[in-house]
Amino acid sequence: MSLKRTQLLPSLAGVLWGTVFPALKLALGGFSPLEIALLRGLIGALSLGLVYSGLGRWEVFHLDRRAFPRLFILALAGAGAFWPIQTFSVARSTSANAAFLVTTYPVLVTVLAPILLGEALSREKAAGLVLALSGAYLVISGGQVLGLFGSRTLLGDGLALLASLCFAGYILLNKRWSPGLKLSPETLSFYTFALALPPLLLAAGFSSATSGWGQSAPTPVTWGAVLWLGIMATAGAFLALNLGLKEAAVSRSVVHLLLIPLVATLLSYLLLGEEMTPAQITGGGLILVGILASNWRSLAGKRKAS
Repeated sequence: MSLKRTQLLPSLAGVLWGTVFPALKLALGGFSPLEIALLRGLIGALSLGLVYSGLGRWEVFHLDRRAFPRLFILALAGAGAFWPIQTFSVARSTSANAAFLVTTYPVLVTVLAPILLGEALSREKAAGLVLALSGAYLVISGGQVLGLFGSRTLLGDGLALLASLCFAGYILLNKRWSPGLKLSPETLSFYTFALALPPLLLAAGFSSATSGWGQSAPTPVTWGAVLWLGIMATAGAFLALNLGLKEAAVSRSVVHLLLIPLVATLLSYLLLGEEMTPAQITGGGLILVGILASNWRSLAGKRKAS
């Protein structure tokens, strides 16, 4: 895999995940957040399963039984626990607080990667991450000061950090366990959703029992949004991330995922008519500069080689 493709795959995951928030606004017209999470997992598993079956990739489904406990942990960290915890964090805090705190997982990954994976933390990576995270704060907050961990948002903000830790765990354990378990990115992506379905079903069932199924009758628009979320923003995004992580250092890959708030804000502005403030534009620039800074050494090396 070329350097260029390796660098673009995490960015592709970030772009696809950036479409989640506008699509969710449409999907919430017919489903609750936890029902959408269940449908994302179901559609993600089915779509990947059908593609791999059609291509004759049967080895994706054949695993040593000893791999399943670790795969289940990865499925919980990446989807089965991450999505419900994220949903509850928004319900107990503000959407801006939850969005920013969940977005801090690149920091956790970068700090823990030297300990768990032996990856060196260069000055370029650290500086790029600080710039990109600062930009994400501006994009999410719109230039306002977020009242993090106030008395009214303490529980929700704590849950948002727990969700961030979950996804950081998915990335780090993915990188640490996959070589020993001989898991291909395709296998890992499929089982991330397939093994997440039982906990997602429990969470969605609890939500339906307490508040009823959905907000109103689903429409073609809401179903279209759910299909996009399941196929592109779930199956496609996780596959891009896992392929990228196979070849690149996680500390270089995760900074690309800070494209998520930028893409979400741009799409909300272009498609939903929401305002985009000067602070958000500045933040978007910082995100792009931070990504370039994190990859500066690799890009410079590529230019010299050419």
